[in-house]
Amino acid sequence: MMKVKRGLTLFLALVFALSVFLVGCGSKTTETKTDTGSTKTNTGGGNSSTAATGQPLNIVATIGGNWQDNFNPFSTSAMGGTNGLIYQPMYYLDTVSTNEYPFLATKYEWINDNKTLEVTLRDGVKWSDGQPFTADDVMFTFNLLKKYPAADTSGIMKEVTSFEKKSDNVIDFNFSQPNVPFGVYILQQPIVPQHIWKDLGDPSKAKVTNPVGTGPYMLDSFTPQDYKLKKNPKYYDADSYAVPELNYPAYDSNESAQLALVKGDIDWTGMFIPNVDKVYVDQDKDHNHYWFPPSNPVMLYPNLKNPILKDINVRKAISMAIDRNKISQQAEDGYAQVANPTGMLPQFKDFIDPKYKDAKFTVDDAGAIKLLQDAGYKKGSDGIFVSPTGKKLSFTLQVVSGWSDWVTSCMVITQDLKKIGIQVKVQQPQYGAYMTTIQGDKYDLAIGWTNGGPTPYKTFQDLLNSHGAWNIEKYSDPATDAALAEYQSTTDPAKQKEAMSKIEDVMVNQLPAIPLFYGPVWFEYSSKKYTGFPDQSNTYSHPSPYSWPAPAVVLSKLKPVSN
Repeated sequence: MMKVKRGLTLFLALVFALSVFLVGCGSKTTETKTDTGSTKTNTGGGNSSTAATGQPLNIVATIGGNWQDNFNPFSTSAMGGTNGLIYQPMYYLDTVSTNEYPFLATKYEWINDNKTLEVTLRDGVKWSDGQPFTADDVMFTFNLLKKYPAADTSGIMKEVTSFEKKSDNVIDFNFSQPNVPFGVYILQQPIVPQHIWKDLGDPSKAKVTNPVGTGPYMLDSFTPQDYKLKKNPKYYDADSYAVPELNYPAYDSNESAQLALVKGDIDWTGMFIPNVDKVYVDQDKDHNHYWFPPSNPVMLYPNLKNPILKDINVRKAISMAIDRNKISQQAEDGYAQVANPTGMLPQFKDFIDPKYKDAKFTVDDAGAIKLLQDAGYKKGSDGIFVSPTGKKLSFTLQVVSGWSDWVTSCMVITQDLKKIGIQVKVQQPQYGAYMTTIQGDKYDLAIGWTNGGPTPYKTFQDLLNSHGAWNIEKYSDPATDAALAEYQSTTDPAKQKEAMSKIEDVMVNQLPAIPLFYGPVWFEYSSKKYTGFPDQSNTYSHPSPYSWPAPAVVLSKLKPVSN
């Protein structure tokens, strides 16, 4: 089972990764209209680039059996490449490098006391059918979101009060109050052509099998076992793309995909491979590579509605007993880095308050036991602590069945907590039941992901805001809400860091969620055909082929290897 489905299922309000996690699932659509008709092979033409001299690239972005023919950017089950390679957003704000990449726009800025996001569009862009791209296409796309809420998976129209075409290439998006971090949802919304989509009705229900986009690639052919994208000759920056064809074969298991990768049949993928150096790299040390940068902080979530877990002394004792290095080595094959106590990702290290930069978790069983005893907890005859009200410190711990590394992490946690007199019973429901349990407050402890973004705001807004989208622990504090509001109201980096410092104090001192490690991005590639993939020495983009629209950036950097 491919592990990319974790934090990505919630990232950016399902904008990016639902196209990954559900990409192999059946379509929910009811209509069968297409962008340009019923033909299954695009031909293209005009303005062809001479830069596409390389070989086809074989890519496995996700695993899930046969493909479903759907290239609808409003659908959560769209094929990989729909967002970024075929349909483009105005901007892409990368979550690994924190770089910003302009696509259909060349500039954006906050004006009107940070209550208006003003976007300047790129000139000279054409749709792949030759029609010109204009500001009217952008206005049309956002009017679709306004008219059909089911298509607005990011909730843009709940935040944006109005949008207007200020000139032929400038559009203003207005807010009732400043919300600078929310701009990412607007900038990364895929734009569709008005001249085609005006006839498709509800965009969330359209099944698009022959898409027309502005991106660097277009659909070439499709079968349930394999689909191909080819270079779009009308793309405004076609010379930056040396890969002439992208091939997406379908695999129904990690095992079959891993075998194909080792044989050299796959050039670029993102899957969990135990002992990746021996299994993959050692088979061809000159060409087989991987890079697993940190993606999102993985947390141990306490249900703060539980009166015992609401006690900060209990949460601190739990944190003090957990051996995170053991989890990293035994459960994550050494791939995962132990989290900073603030929960801040390494790529956002400049946000970390100096007093926490060198902070580390250490195991202190004796200190944890003393902390509980000082708080009035006493061990029973079975060695398990009992609260002053007579409640045993015995908890269930939720983890998704089949997520083997996280299951192992839970086993380590169980053993560690037993040493200090806390009993934990691991429960392994299926994914759907797990989500129902943790979102319905029907759990004690749970291991889970956090949501990521191009700045640290997204993670902590969702995690700690009283009404946060991923506040499954049910933390609520007016001062924390105020600090998050301070961040979202300003574009001043110094003020943003000041606000984030208050959030870090909450994470370290209150432990509303207990940081464990940073979930890795899975990324393996071969340099036989192309060089220029991101790596630890050149971290220019999210590297995996499943985090759309990041692959559009990676492909623009690849250079063919001379034969």
